[in-house]
Amino acid sequence: MKAGFGVLVTLLILSVGVPAHAQTLSLDQDPLTVQISPNFPRPFEAVTVVPGSTIIDLSASTVTVSVNGVVVEKGSGSAPVQIQAGGAGARTVVKVTAVHNGQTFTKEITIRPADVALVVEPSSVSHPFYKGASLVSSEGLLRLVALPDLRTAAGAPIPSSNLVFTWRNGSQILQDSSGIGKSVLTATAPVRYRDTTIRVTVSTQDNSVVAEATAFISPTVPVIRIYQNDPLLGPLFNYALPKKISMTDEEQTYRAVPYYFSGTPIMNWTVNGNQSQSGKDITVRSTGAGSGTALVGFNAKQPSAGVVADTSMSVSFGGAKPLGIFGL
Repeated sequence: MKAGFGVLVTLLILSVGVPAHAQTLSLDQDPLTVQISPNFPRPFEAVTVVPGSTIIDLSASTVTVSVNGVVVEKGSGSAPVQIQAGGAGARTVVKVTAVHNGQTFTKEITIRPADVALVVEPSSVSHPFYKGASLVSSEGLLRLVALPDLRTAAGAPIPSSNLVFTWRNGSQILQDSSGIGKSVLTATAPVRYRDTTIRVTVSTQDNSVVAEATAFISPTVPVIRIYQNDPLLGPLFNYALPKKISMTDEEQTYRAVPYYFSGTPIMNWTVNGNQSQSGKDITVRSTGAGSGTALVGFNAKQPSAGVVADTSMSVSFGGAKPLGIFGL
């Protein structure tokens, strides 16, 4: 279902994947708490375990940290302990024990790493043979695809259709786009200068395995490129013309290509500052004898999104012509 970010959602691609799951069992009334960082570890990622308490003095206690039954740290205080998570879906049981004034307090958490990649697929204007990636355009269509890697304890992949996807724009949950199997979010990018962060949390239905990924969405600045439009070969998209060019024929046609608009903009040409014609092509002809220079400008405007881009180039004509194949 399509979600609009509007003023609250202002858009990006970047792109990035974060993951994992861990249960942080910390109740305010518990004498012993355990915090881990990151909250959602990826497979084989380093995890920091921090014992804590607001009731007992850990500096006057004997604190033991064990991983899957093996003691990895023993001492006093709440110094952080670094451990390594296992493979995707593998259970890592972390047990923290504090002995204080003859009393023993225990807290246990289970870490099950998972991963999810978040792919951002913007839709914006370019030429038909453009090999580069589309960038996010102001109020343009945007598709985000979550690619999770959540596994059972035995290492078997869990199908996306069985997972719960929760999409957020900042801290706001996008209810209509969230749910079981909803791995794709389609939305409208925000206007320029109103960036936003899109986050997806993926979990099993019992919430025993969780992964998370974020993408920063920021509309890019649109640009214009001008190419020669050859009468026989068509537009030469392999080479964008520089700011200064020399005509080799009595007339030449040029094509302007707007990049990173959400739709086809209104296009207009000027010659020496005067309005010439509209459309994507312009034909420039030399007039009379002698040489000269003309300033050819192009403007693209998309009023609905408040986006404007322009460019210009200096065209010289009437100079010496290149020699033919026989030097004539």
